[in-house]
Amino acid sequence: MVVEAVHDQDLALEELVRSGGIETYFAPVVDVYTLDKVGYQILQAPVGDPVLGHAESENLRRAMYDSALIGDIDASLRATALRTAEAAGLPKSNRLFLHSESESFVTLEDRAGEPDRSVILQLDASRVSSSPASVLRAVRQARSMGWGVGMSSIGADLRSTSFVPLVNPSVVGLHPDVLRIDCDSHLAELNRLLHAHLERTGAVILAEGVTTEDDLDRVRALGARFMTGPYFGSATKEPTPFSEPVEDGLVDHHSRNNPALGTPYSIAQGLRREPLVMNRELLVAQIAALEERALASGATTVTLGVFGEDETVSQATHDRYERIRDTVGLTAMFSGGFTESPVPGVRTGVVDASDPMRNEHGVVVVGPDWSGLVAASKRNDPGSDGQTVFDVFITTERYTCVDAARSVLTRIAPVGSTH
Repeated sequence: MVVEAVHDQDLALEELVRSGGIETYFAPVVDVYTLDKVGYQILQAPVGDPVLGHAESENLRRAMYDSALIGDIDASLRATALRTAEAAGLPKSNRLFLHSESESFVTLEDRAGEPDRSVILQLDASRVSSSPASVLRAVRQARSMGWGVGMSSIGADLRSTSFVPLVNPSVVGLHPDVLRIDCDSHLAELNRLLHAHLERTGAVILAEGVTTEDDLDRVRALGARFMTGPYFGSATKEPTPFSEPVEDGLVDHHSRNNPALGTPYSIAQGLRREPLVMNRELLVAQIAALEERALASGATTVTLGVFGEDETVSQATHDRYERIRDTVGLTAMFSGGFTESPVPGVRTGVVDASDPMRNEHGVVVVGPDWSGLVAASKRNDPGSDGQTVFDVFITTERYTCVDAARSVLTRIAPVGSTH
């Protein structure tokens, strides 16, 4: 009966979207410095729905999240929005900011011939961590086809920044509640984390929900380049084309769109230096030191442990990962010997029999403002004293750590999976 009810809800939602029961609105996005219009944020809601929220009707988006048809429905909403923009006569230089679901990216058409990043697909930060492997694949595909990729709903919870360095959004959309936060220490931490990303990539911050003159002071204090909200006028179904901005705030953004391939050790070999040689005891201590550093970095960090073919972990490691689980944004442990995570609540995934990561031990830590990696490969031959020895790379080089994290995350099971 429950399955039938869910199926009926899916069909009703699909019918609503495909029958033209969704209206598309355009809210102006302006440049903080010039107050010139730089684009439109797309808002979509059922016909007659009086609530548009900060993007779509919350009820509509929530229903999509519960639907098995989320990819098809989001693709239909995107197609409707683009057709509506074209019918309104908006030129390609009038950038569109469109809240999107990665499940729909398989149906993206090629926009490589359009102006660079003329449409920014905004992924909700809270949904990236549920299935990071598929999200990161979808992001790479979208970029290769000429679409811009951003993130939205950032900052109300600092954990929402965890995946910023891995997704590498060109536009970081602040959650509207950020403009209402009274905690200066929260805002100071958010500023530090986001500006580390901006400095490295040339991305911009989009402040959503700007309503009053006072909001403008907060927007400037947070370093936002773009802003949108009722202060700049009501969203309209009949947007007005505008001249191309004199300066494009995204012109300096760059993204590395490399495939997530290999293992932490194979990626670290790209550092082009000789690895260190360690016995197991020193390696364990080296890994533990980085894991403790991850603990100190708090909720904005992703921590990924690699345990070769170990079937169990030591009590010290178990206890440390319990603390990491309760502290950082996302934690996962991987081994060819695990059928499930050895620490409840810590995620895992399949490391199959042919996976070269079965010969590796280490940990990858990535946060918005720092990163670290210990990657070790076990030697076949023992050392001079007969002990097992490892070739080891230790680095804080940003791109090496990010690429290693992406490679490990290709193995992670989605939330709700049996792994």
